[in-house]
Amino acid sequence: MSLQSDAGHLTLRQVVLFSIGTPGWQITGSVVVSIGIYFYLPPEGAGLQALVSEEIFLGVLTAYGLARIIGGVVDSLADPFVGHYSDRSASKFGRRRIFLIVGIVPMCVIPGLIFFPPGAPGSFSVFVYLTVMLALYYIFFTIYVAPYLALIPEIAKTEHQRVELSRLRAAIGGPIIMAFGVLWLAGVDLLKGQGMDATTAIQTVVVISCMVSFLFSICPILAVDESVFSSVRPSMNLGEALTTTLANRPFITYLSAQIIFILGITLSGPAVPYIARVILGRDEGFAAQLSLAMLPGIIVGFLVIQWVVDRIGTKATLVGTIFLLGVPLFPYGFLEPSTPGGPGDQFNLMVIIGLSVIKGFPIAGIMILPTVILGQLIDLDEARTGANRAAMYYGVQGLLTKWVYAAGAALFSFLLSAYGRSAAEPLGVLLIGPVAGSFCVIAAFLYTLYPEQQVRAAAKAVASD
Repeated sequence: MSLQSDAGHLTLRQVVLFSIGTPGWQITGSVVVSIGIYFYLPPEGAGLQALVSEEIFLGVLTAYGLARIIGGVVDSLADPFVGHYSDRSASKFGRRRIFLIVGIVPMCVIPGLIFFPPGAPGSFSVFVYLTVMLALYYIFFTIYVAPYLALIPEIAKTEHQRVELSRLRAAIGGPIIMAFGVLWLAGVDLLKGQGMDATTAIQTVVVISCMVSFLFSICPILAVDESVFSSVRPSMNLGEALTTTLANRPFITYLSAQIIFILGITLSGPAVPYIARVILGRDEGFAAQLSLAMLPGIIVGFLVIQWVVDRIGTKATLVGTIFLLGVPLFPYGFLEPSTPGGPGDQFNLMVIIGLSVIKGFPIAGIMILPTVILGQLIDLDEARTGANRAAMYYGVQGLLTKWVYAAGAALFSFLLSAYGRSAAEPLGVLLIGPVAGSFCVIAAFLYTLYPEQQVRAAAKAVASD
């Protein structure tokens, strides 16, 4: 396999190395989001204590939620700057690659530091430390990830190539991230079983995770030689670049749907260990097994995704996959906590495992297709302006969506703190499914408004003039 560019190609080895970078930065995100909230706001029985105040202020905010929002806002403001200067970079190391080099070490180190907060649990110093570390992490995450993603439309020039490249990235990264979701839980359970306290067990797992993330993230830096790409750098200043990008109405339609979808997945993603503890009365080891229930659906999804796209199109496939992810989240709200072998346990197990299997099917589409749709918009912009501004599109996407990840985490922490995260007070955990599912269904509807055919036709018409 090789992906032809207009001035060269990447070999299969280079494409694989580039793709391995995806789970590299995704692992850091999972450490910060999924493990982070579990560490700072643990469920009852985890052997941990809450590290930040659970007092609710302004109606919906907790200390953890505020820290995430501040970090997300700082990050979102950095995105267009990184995108603009990456598009215009003339570095001898490559206009994208130099940003990967600058961002990789802090992006992989800071997540580990988050799990060693100073001060007493619940103190203001812990809140300040968490806020600063989150803001720094997200800035360097953007410095690495936005230019990394901007390489995709330069490596793969046609939509078919982009689907194939995105499918390969997902086929490599998906199982790794899936395994990580299982292994961190299993690792914590294993270390606790060997006598390690819960705090040290999580810290150990996190440090190992950061080291693995670095090894994955360095692969694209070693693999991609940007000298084989011929891309025109834009001449616009930052203000012109932002205005032009935001004037792209199909892009705003795409972002509106993506914002709502992000709220849904940000809520549902970290919920597995809480479901295992609160609803099923089981530990992190079982939560790891529960994550594996999605694997058969994920495998089938990757096998058929290209076939489905070829027959009904990118947009229709994405709408269907988001809807299929959202609907199975609703039944979680109607379950009642049980204990192993107790009343309702078998029913809860059958429902939760069955829903997990169903949720596996749409994962491939969700991981692959938004990148392909954004590639359509980048092609149209390049046809109109004559310059490749891929990183600016990813930067503006970050500007308008990064705060949404933070808002989702804040909403997650609010539900847990306001409505409970124990078997005696489970409503916070039970609400996660219906709330997340509602966001996904709304996002699927909004994606139907994206004018895919018009975008493609316009890009062809401009290119042929």
